[in-house]
Amino acid sequence: MRLACHMLPVGCAVGLIAASVYALPRFSLQNSTPCQTCHINPSGGGMRNEFGNHAVAFQELVLPPMKKLVEDRFKPPRLGESVTVGFDLRYLVFDDGEVFRMQTDAYAAIEPFRDFYYQLRLSDEQGITENFGLLYFDEQRHYIKVGRFELSHGLKLEDHTAYVRSRTGDQPHLYYDGLALGAKIGDGYAAVELFNPEDRGMIVVHAYRPGFIPQLNLGWMAGFSGRFSEKGGDSDDEPSDETDHSHDPAGPPPDNRAVFGGLSYDRFSLLGELDLAGRSPDQLAFCAGFTARIEHGLYFLTEYNFYDGDRDIAAGVDEFVRLSLQVFPLPYVELRPAYTWYTRGPLDGEDDFYLQLHLGY
Repeated sequence: MRLACHMLPVGCAVGLIAASVYALPRFSLQNSTPCQTCHINPSGGGMRNEFGNHAVAFQELVLPPMKKLVEDRFKPPRLGESVTVGFDLRYLVFDDGEVFRMQTDAYAAIEPFRDFYYQLRLSDEQGITENFGLLYFDEQRHYIKVGRFELSHGLKLEDHTAYVRSRTGDQPHLYYDGLALGAKIGDGYAAVELFNPEDRGMIVVHAYRPGFIPQLNLGWMAGFSGRFSEKGGDSDDEPSDETDHSHDPAGPPPDNRAVFGGLSYDRFSLLGELDLAGRSPDQLAFCAGFTARIEHGLYFLTEYNFYDGDRDIAAGVDEFVRLSLQVFPLPYVELRPAYTWYTRGPLDGEDDFYLQLHLGY
């Protein structure tokens, strides 16, 4: 039993693997801009484009004194006129000295002609995990994406795939072969994605809108994600809503409906997401994060995570609160000490501490 309690935080840590630490929807929220402003993938996460690498990761996410020391050494992420590269390397160091490698990814994006991209993600353990072609139309107001890519679902929070959300089938790096159609509609953004994992047709609908109220200096965001799959396929068995797909990325995740949104004012932002998973649906997950900017390159985060596997609180839930500092001492370097307090569930009353080290470009 003690061993199980010791390993559960490690499982939680595995769930912390996000597509990228720079997938920060608070910037989309604060600047009323879509994810594709900073990422090659229009749904966000993963490889940053040149604007995201410089205007955000270099200008915003680094302590000002350190930026001044290295700004004359900055190099754009280009190998040539049409090739861009990047990487993510992430580790966790626990308070007992144990080191856990979370992520080792390399990226490449080729743009043979304007508004057409081919992106590739290479993992040291799984080989090529993501590769797709992306074609924009009408001044990037519409796009078609074909290949293997990550599902669009909910927020791309730093810990948007935290333990409780992984329990609903939304573990990190959930890639499938598919087709996506996306468009800017008014001031909002929407995408429809089609997949066929294990011969079970699946459709994903993802829509959101960031906005800004100048009279109040208030940024806002609201969105919806829905994932629905066929009941049949080649198998007569229904996929279990409680199946853990974290070790079977090819397996179809359960249906999920999510609403998300947030508010930002000055140095503060609040984002949250509510997920209902399963066909009934019978699973509920909620995560929220509050961020305060102490200084550019230094942020304080408070997170709350809640999961109920049968939507019956009396039958037991998992819940925890995390406090952390997000420090960018150098460009593309993040240090994140975090303290987690488990308030309900198998680890009720337990706590743990870890330090996350992330290098990403």
